[in-house]
Amino acid sequence: MTNFFCRIVGVNRGQRLFFTTWTQEMSAPYRRSDKTYVVRVGFLKAIAFGRYNRVLADEDAAMLTVFRMGGVDGGA
Repeated sequence: MTNFFCRIVGVNRGQRLFFTTWTQEMSAPYRRSDKTYVVRVGFLKAIAFGRYNRVLADEDAAMLTVFRMGGVDGGA
């Protein structure tokens, strides 16, 4: 299984041309990328790419992380 990803994502109209953010999968294997690079390619579309660097234990851990309710880490 590769940890690198690249995908087309939606962005807000006023978003910068290039920025970094985090990405979290909401289905198994619940991987997280703390540094995702995003480059706009239109008004509402962008290309996001990066490398997953953590795997959370389960769906509850993923949801807690996404909603910033806790720092649960299932290990890498």
